[in-house]
Amino acid sequence: MNQTKLRIHTWPEKILKTSSREVAEVTDDIRSKLDEMVILMGLNKGLGLAANQAGLDLRLVVIEFEDKIFKLVNPKIVKSEGSIKITEGCLSFPDIDIEIKRFNKVWVEALDETGQPLVIEADDILAVIFQHDIDHINGIPFIYRISFWQKLKIIPKLNRVKKATKDALRK
Repeated sequence: MNQTKLRIHTWPEKILKTSSREVAEVTDDIRSKLDEMVILMGLNKGLGLAANQAGLDLRLVVIEFEDKIFKLVNPKIVKSEGSIKITEGCLSFPDIDIEIKRFNKVWVEALDETGQPLVIEADDILAVIFQHDIDHINGIPFIYRISFWQKLKIIPKLNRVKKATKDALRK
């Protein structure tokens, strides 16, 4: 199955600015949504995808990193340390790359796709991916993490994304 009914939602769609609702129970429907999100992420060559980026008001995140796929339900960062500055991109902000300061190491608590609790310890790039996508389900797009001066520099690109989004939604 290499198709999905889901699509990548782009800036400034409202769902990207809204905190997603908690998943009460991991059901077959939730597992199906996680699988569709993995397909959508792969089709768009992403490293991670939050459910609201796919138009779903749910606290779900999928990540593919070094041949490992994480399918997480209600993930949250419970501990963090250190710092790293890294250039991030985002499927919801095509062609925009921004240097952001993040924690270098995080511990994430979540449920897996079977509903079992797990704790993941991640560092470096994987830690950044977790922070980026958990921010998404908290209604915090990565442009909220940059300085006023960085925002000024990317305004032309943001305006292009905004126009493309409006054009796409009109179709």
